Amino acid sequence: MKIFKNKIFIVFIIIIILILAGILAAHFYIKSKFDKMQFKELDEDDLGIAANNDIPKVNIENITKFVIFGSDSRDENNSYSGRSDTIIIVVINNLNKSVNLISIPRDTYVDVPGYGMTKINHAYAYGQEQLSIKTINTNFGLDLRQYMTIDFSGLVNCIDRVNGVEVELTQEEVDYINKSLKADEKIAGAGKVLLNGKQALIHSRNRTVGNDFSRASRQRQVIVSLINKIADKPISEISSIIDDVLVNITTNMDMDMYKDMFMQLAESRKEYLNNIKSVQIPSTEYGYDSMIDGIYYFGFDMERAKQDFNKYYYGLE
Repeated sequence: MKIFKNKIFIVFIIIIILILAGILAAHFYIKSKFDKMQFKELDEDDLGIAANNDIPKVNIENITKFVIFGSDSRDENNSYSGRSDTIIIVVINNLNKSVNLISIPRDTYVDVPGYGMTKINHAYAYGQEQLSIKTINTNFGLDLRQYMTIDFSGLVNCIDRVNGVEVELTQEEVDYINKSLKADEKIAGAGKVLLNGKQALIHSRNRTVGNDFSRASRQRQVIVSLINKIADKPISEISSIIDDVLVNITTNMDMDMYKDMFMQLAESRKEYLNNIKSVQIPSTEYGYDSMIDGIYYFGFDMERAKQDFNKYYYGLE
């Protein structure tokens, strides 16, 4: 169904729930939560990790970072076929108690080691997480090691699990949502509306009303509402929601290594959850459309992209 194509939005929801899961695990010392995820190791000697001798040690030591991949595979039993339709780097910064979500457009024109210049999402098809992370590190000078790969099946029920999310809708947005709904599913009118999971996802993938910034604003509305709904649930119900999410994740992250970080998240959870920033690198400010042999690529200024990564990844101003 078309509703499931909005994978980027679902990833944002997953990130929030992962943070909540970390807080819950730290508070109750529940290691079994993260044991529900599938584990798959990578060869760290072949990840193209940058030395970054110019980055202050304090900035390197006080961030936790990992990349989230969402495969565009149509085979629900094989999340490793296809290309990475979604690439989002998550940076948790303990110095300023923030969470940065750095999305890399899938059409970004980069050098994939062993394959030459092509779209960045091709790296996943050629070599799954191993080559994808190596491609990101070698092109942008990063030191990524950890990843999470999302199998999106079953995750869209999260909103329904909390009995919907409340957002403010214009009539134009209502009309857009209703075009994809059956008669008995349609929204009555504009204003503050309680959306179920299906309606919220249609709303969040709306590219017609406004522009990409409008779309991002809609996603933030839904995310904030979802956070508030989850936070109001009893601990036992939050635990159950988290279980449903974590079983759909494959990772190489050893959660025992992050106990201190989760404790800090637990102690300052409001600051972290209120300080979530979403950016795109390379930005459209210095990116450009490019056609090569009839194929679309997103070209960009590499030096400016690296400057942005220094700011949003390492926390340098």
